[in-house]
Amino acid sequence: MSDKSKKSKRRILQEIDKGNFLFALTLIDREISSGNEDPELYYNFAICCTRTNNHKKCVSILEELLEKFPRFGERENSVLMIVYALIQNKEYTKALEKCKERLKIQVDDFKILSMKAFALEKSGRIEAAIDIHKKILKLRPDYKNSLNSLGYLLLNQRDPNPEEWKLAVDCLKSVLKNEPENPAYLDSFGVLLYKSGKKEEAILAFRKALLKAPTHPEILRHIEKVEDST
Repeated sequence: MSDKSKKSKRRILQEIDKGNFLFALTLIDREISSGNEDPELYYNFAICCTRTNNHKKCVSILEELLEKFPRFGERENSVLMIVYALIQNKEYTKALEKCKERLKIQVDDFKILSMKAFALEKSGRIEAAIDIHKKILKLRPDYKNSLNSLGYLLLNQRDPNPEEWKLAVDCLKSVLKNEPENPAYLDSFGVLLYKSGKKEEAILAFRKALLKAPTHPEILRHIEKVEDST
């Protein structure tokens, strides 16, 4: 890699770190157009597309990356990004097909199983998503993503039975104990408090989550729902 390319790469990473994703996209596009075939350029381009909600472009760039550079070191993360982008585009069938393909190679991979559960959740197949998170937790009881997701899914827009309620409480208390400032965990715990009839405490949990993730649409929807019900 030439000194000029190294300098350009550093500049791109700096802009990404600053959150200047649109400008980073311009810089990356300039590098690729000039003939620079560094796979990390494609990977960072896809990251910027995701952060600017251009999920369709993210998928096409990553598919091009994996075709051109089959031995790329971030191949697994690239596949996960493709699945995530497909879910954001509401292409749930394609996302699930991609997960199925990868699980043939990476049997019981927790990240892929989690993404499959996410696709099922977003497509409205909540019970199937719950079953996958239960499967993950049987294999790894301390897997944080599934602890939080299972606790949330058991409660949100459902009437859990006493056994499910206890499981949800145990899951959410477990993750929040280890990461009390995590906005996703605070949001889920807020749902638990709301379902427990503790509306004021739920609002406090949601507001604390918003301090960490001020524009997160799901947290905003949750706090609006609770405030409207008080």
